[in-house]
Amino acid sequence: MEQFYEQNVVNHNIDERTKRTRLLNILQMACIILAVFALMTCIMFIGSKGFIVYFAICASVACPFILGAVIINRINKRTNTEYDYTIDDETLKISAVYYRNRRKLKYNMKLRAIESVGVFDSEGYKKVEGRAQKKHLALVNYEDEDKIVYILYNSEKGRKIVFIEPDRGFVIALKRGVNAMTVFDKSISDFEKKLDKEDDA
Repeated sequence: MEQFYEQNVVNHNIDERTKRTRLLNILQMACIILAVFALMTCIMFIGSKGFIVYFAICASVACPFILGAVIINRINKRTNTEYDYTIDDETLKISAVYYRNRRKLKYNMKLRAIESVGVFDSEGYKKVEGRAQKKHLALVNYEDEDKIVYILYNSEKGRKIVFIEPDRGFVIALKRGVNAMTVFDKSISDFEKKLDKEDDA
């Protein structure tokens, strides 16, 4: 029987930050318009002797606005991102959902490529954190470290660690999908018990 489990990690702060998001969108658009205007002024000097000098001046004026637009876009994306974790018989897929309407697949790992799973900052994590070439966040709630779980897996580009905030159903589905129980750090058992108590409360 094919197993399938999907968890949606909801970002409740999106609703609280609608005004801030709108303001940042306006600022980003203003930066883009000012950068385009600065570069367009160079057109007036095409063919003139000092065109290269004028272009360099226009580009140096436009650069801070372009940089500002990129930074604002990253801030807005980060604060308006949610995640979907999906497990089937062979893979774990993690998608980022931007502004609740744009989805992008971020990580696609084979379950057999998972080497270690445990709670962040546990003894198990301290043993394996040096093995990873890259570390990625796929979570919304950064404050509660007790609810953050790491997954160390082997990809085509080397070992990676991705940090997630799973619910109890996800942990159960992951245990079913990954046959080797040695993959799971002992901190996962305590984590499951904690989630079980919260569900019963």
